[in-house]
Amino acid sequence: MKKLVSLLVITLALASCSEEVKFSNPAFQAYRDDVFFNGIDVKAYRSSNGALTLVALAQDEEVEIDIASGAKGTYYLGTTNLNTMASYSSSFDDVNLYYETKIINGPVAKMNSQMFAGGSGYTPDCVLLDGGYACNSSHATSGGSGSGLTLSVITNTSGVVTSVKVASPGNGYKAGDLITITGGGNNAKVRVLNVEGSNGEVVITENTGDTVTGTFKFNAINANNNPLGPEMVNFQYGTFYKIPVVPAP
Repeated sequence: MKKLVSLLVITLALASCSEEVKFSNPAFQAYRDDVFFNGIDVKAYRSSNGALTLVALAQDEEVEIDIASGAKGTYYLGTTNLNTMASYSSSFDDVNLYYETKIINGPVAKMNSQMFAGGSGYTPDCVLLDGGYACNSSHATSGGSGSGLTLSVITNTSGVVTSVKVASPGNGYKAGDLITITGGGNNAKVRVLNVEGSNGEVVITENTGDTVTGTFKFNAINANNNPLGPEMVNFQYGTFYKIPVVPAP
């Protein structure tokens, strides 16, 4: 009898849990400056060239994410590729604010994954440990719009730089700046991908043709310099799940 009662209690507990956990389909959710954002009306518009535009409407708020392609993969924001960008607008209490990822000057957030030139004669700053690189030194840099950027370099056995990591972000740089890494033959070059304050990424994990699923995060600046709003908004832990894909109007 005791076993039967215990089984009944477990069954009721599981049933209760299953009723509390509900998944929206489709769904577009994120945290905007630690405040939960939930898209009420969400669509993904497909253009004739294969690009996607995600539009999520909530009460007095809208998020729009333009992606250069609907293919699975990672797409970076705040870069020189203006076909991939994100924006946020709100109209609380008749105060209209608009934010977008755009090219601005600031500390470097990320360097381009591909070297403009690998150079020669460099000593590596990083070693491969447990599947990732650990870096304990860095190289100074020159060029670009700002100053103070240092980069840790990863090289091949011939001293050619194959990739870099930001050691110190400096300030005053902008996306697309061509940076020269000192040391070696002073001939390794790499471009700034984006800067802090206007950056982020969108990851498409599935596109069936009818629906699209993925994740996103971004920083966007006050594009109109409206003094009634903060200089930047931050979206974290963003997800979009099985958003219907329709032809662009």
